[in-house]
Amino acid sequence: MSDSSPASSRRHIELADDVLMPRRELAEDILGVTDKTASRMNLSTTYIGNIAYVPKNESLRVVAARVRRPNQRPPRKRAR
Repeated sequence: MSDSSPASSRRHIELADDVLMPRRELAEDILGVTDKTASRMNLSTTYIGNIAYVPKNESLRVVAARVRRPNQRPPRKRAR
């Protein structure tokens, strides 16, 4: 019996509203960082069979919330 799906998609776990994918794959292929850096980002991680899995959409939301411009000023405090 032949399996036509790529090997990496076999490791993805479909959930109702998200996809669990290996943290290393998310880090290297999507974020462009190492697995060690992704582990320091404090993403919600689940270990299944000694492989760290992260929810793809939730992890991307967390990373996007941390993005800032290099010279972005802090928000001004209102004078009383």
